[in-house]
Amino acid sequence: MEGNGMQFIVESLKLEGVKYLFGMSATGTLPLLDCIYDVPEIQYIQSQHEQGAMYMANGYARATGKIGACLVGPGPGTTNCQSAISQAYYTFAPSVLMGVEDSTKLYGKGCSMHHALDAVSVMKPVTKMAIRLERAGRIPDLMQMAFRTALSPKEGPVYLGFARDVFDETASVKMLPPDKYYTTSRPPGDPVDIDRAVKLLLRAENPVALAGVEVGTSGSIQELIRLSELLCMPVAAAESNKGVVPESHPLALGVIGITGRPYAHKAVREADVILALGTPFTEFTTWRFGHSIIPEKAKIIHVDLDASELGKNYPLEIGIVGSIKKVLHAMIQEVQERRKNPSPMEEHPRFKALMAGKKTWEAAMQAHKNSDKSPIMPGRLMNDLRKALPDDALVVGASGSTHAWFDYCFESLTHTLGIACWHPMGAEYCETLGAQLAMPDKAAVCLLGDGSMMMTLAEIATAVKYNIPVLAVVRHNALFGNMRHTQNIHFPDRFIGTDPPVPHLANTARELGAHSERISRPEEIIPSVRRALESGRPSLLEVMIDTSPEFLSPPRS
Repeated sequence: MEGNGMQFIVESLKLEGVKYLFGMSATGTLPLLDCIYDVPEIQYIQSQHEQGAMYMANGYARATGKIGACLVGPGPGTTNCQSAISQAYYTFAPSVLMGVEDSTKLYGKGCSMHHALDAVSVMKPVTKMAIRLERAGRIPDLMQMAFRTALSPKEGPVYLGFARDVFDETASVKMLPPDKYYTTSRPPGDPVDIDRAVKLLLRAENPVALAGVEVGTSGSIQELIRLSELLCMPVAAAESNKGVVPESHPLALGVIGITGRPYAHKAVREADVILALGTPFTEFTTWRFGHSIIPEKAKIIHVDLDASELGKNYPLEIGIVGSIKKVLHAMIQEVQERRKNPSPMEEHPRFKALMAGKKTWEAAMQAHKNSDKSPIMPGRLMNDLRKALPDDALVVGASGSTHAWFDYCFESLTHTLGIACWHPMGAEYCETLGAQLAMPDKAAVCLLGDGSMMMTLAEIATAVKYNIPVLAVVRHNALFGNMRHTQNIHFPDRFIGTDPPVPHLANTARELGAHSERISRPEEIIPSVRRALESGRPSLLEVMIDTSPEFLSPPRS
């Protein structure tokens, strides 16, 4: 192919199948945007802020497992993306941030230049790869390297800095399709280790599975459900993986850790064998890496594509490096061969004990979930949202106390996009916009607090401009709930910095062009949600939430 650097960039994106390029325009990006103008395969989505654009790219990448691409200008345009690219790093999102940089002949002049920045050094700690491209002829193979790196286990973000002069520089290059520069095949795991693991699981009295992000991204949910049913093995979700097994399933425990339910923690604490699948045993999942949730005597079978994760936080009994899907498939075959006529799981004492624990918890939550109080109780909001939303809706729970109540009370029937170990307020709404573009046939709902919404309020205008019909359900209590909860415990009656000013959000969203309503009474929740979804437009529902100290955070077990 004969052409210039801009043409090589665009052709590389097209070959990778990039449908959306998220960004915030800058003088330095205009030549490349002009090149994209006549490319119908790629739609440019301009955000209100670079950070929002990068979050949208992350949401798209996490929802599809494909490249989420973002283009920004030099200097502050790039640094505005740093929290968002860090979010990609912690959630294993294969995002590629492309930043325009100083031309080669002027590089290194520092403060003498407008928006000069050593962006590679800035981005290296929070990317899998950060590199500056200074020759047009190198663009195809370095972009291939970027895509390959981002999509290789464990997936993660890449930064590409383009010197301005490569845009117009001409060269002759060879363009390759993706199947010529990376493979999607994954190792199956050592059969000897798989055999040992199955024997251990079959001998276990109280096995429990702990499912991480790779269960969802590898399409292994049905395999995990099948294995859990064969072994009558309850399944807990690691942090940020709510709904990785539908929580309507009798063996589903929901998320464990800081926001786990009592019966879930009881099942894990009693486990003698834990089958950990694609999880790094995070701080919140384990409640600070101790043994308050993960029992010290439990034997851990850890399966992951990344060998460096095995045994990192807890001692291993068996470590298996391989595809979660392939390992689970092999385990199912082994179990079926060894147990020709297994008893139905409903007859197992472990199953009956779990059902009893769930029933006790449900009974304890009924008054909360069915409360007619105004302002609205958090449990009532979660309960009515579940009733009003389609079963397959993508529901994203934000950080802070909103996320805590979401984990604790909402019944997730599909895998959600959780916040993982990096909790940037304001990320969630933008990530949901990206995910909605990736899954236009699904209802996409972002459940967030008013503090998070205030950090990303302007992006409602982006949703309106491009008609991205995300529903934002905002809990309005004019508090940073988790922080106020901590102040109540450690600094009673000394409140500072936890009561942000919050306007009438429904009015603001309406001015930005969205469908919006303010909900003050619990009976309004279900009809308001249904009206918002039926509108087919970007929507915001502002729910006035009880601010009583005891409802800032769910109970911890």
